[in-house]
Amino acid sequence: MSGPAIRDTVLRSLSAIGATKEAKFYAELFAAQEAERFALIVIDPRCLKNPLLEALISNLKILSDLELSPVLLVGALDDDRTSVKFQAQRLAKDLEQASVKTAKLNTASYQLIPEVRQKARKGIIPILEMVERRSKMSLQKIVTELKPNKVIFLQPSGGLSRGDERLSFVNIDTLEETLNPDELTLGQSRFISLVKDLAKEKGNQAVYVMASPLNLLAELFTTKGSGTMLRRAAPIMTTPTLARTDKARLKASIEEAFNKPIKPIFLRSKIHKGFIEESYRGGAIFTQLAGLPYLSKFWVSKAAQGEGIARDIWDMMCADIPVFFWRSRMENPFNEWYMGSCDGMQINGQWRVFWKGLDAPEVPGAIIAAASAPDDFEHI
Repeated sequence: MSGPAIRDTVLRSLSAIGATKEAKFYAELFAAQEAERFALIVIDPRCLKNPLLEALISNLKILSDLELSPVLLVGALDDDRTSVKFQAQRLAKDLEQASVKTAKLNTASYQLIPEVRQKARKGIIPILEMVERRSKMSLQKIVTELKPNKVIFLQPSGGLSRGDERLSFVNIDTLEETLNPDELTLGQSRFISLVKDLAKEKGNQAVYVMASPLNLLAELFTTKGSGTMLRRAAPIMTTPTLARTDKARLKASIEEAFNKPIKPIFLRSKIHKGFIEESYRGGAIFTQLAGLPYLSKFWVSKAAQGEGIARDIWDMMCADIPVFFWRSRMENPFNEWYMGSCDGMQINGQWRVFWKGLDAPEVPGAIIAAASAPDDFEHI
């Protein structure tokens, strides 16, 4: 079977995690980036024992067939040098038996980062063997040098929980308010400590995730993910007028997210308030309708979906504008999220109309106004 045929077969197989369309999008997105920046996977030694090891090998084989080369790091969570060498050797052997090309590199090696880049760009999965965690090439240094888009810590638990609830997202700056240290395992505590140190690095924009080898693909190829993401809240700027924004970047961001061109008049129109992520990866724009704040646009660019930016924007705008309403098309996959965030919803024609904080007498007028508001996008 040829390379493209293998790739198509693998993408179709990802339907098992409900990710056929998402998988294609992310596979293309990842392939367009520098190979070594795809993902850095930090492996807990407990994940190198069956059945977790079998799941890891299987998932890495799928990534290899998709021509993706994650960088694997063994030893960052283990102080036993002999054990680290054995783990790296076993992982390399099992991957080679699965017909996955690998290159085992010691993190103390001279010219490590250029070697990693070279191997990854040739479709070879680098396995980094860290036998001395306090050496010059620390985990922090590797992240800073490689600039991975996502750093995944593989743990048997697969994520952090509060009681019986899995936490999909935790803000690094409010960890103490979210998690009870007494409920964390030793591995989870070490993970959190490492992430807090990594996030201090200047210019470090990586997303940090705790996941299990069992759901590694869901973490990589779906917006919902599967584990727990830790990161700082996205920086969001507020504006009373679109004239203060970079119109070209704003236009490109909105059109990429909605996959259709916005009418030029929208970007020149008066607004109530805007909340824009500083890199224009998402935002919310309010106008006035029926005498109330109306959420005209709420979006996150496709490449940033699954990073928690939507929640950052939502939390800020709700704190600033507690009373508002909005509409969404019936087929919008984000409606489930909206249902969990609204105070009420009613269907009117092709629209679902949602609201927050409205008094009962205001609801009928808001529904009519939302359902009859003009479309801000061009019809192709």
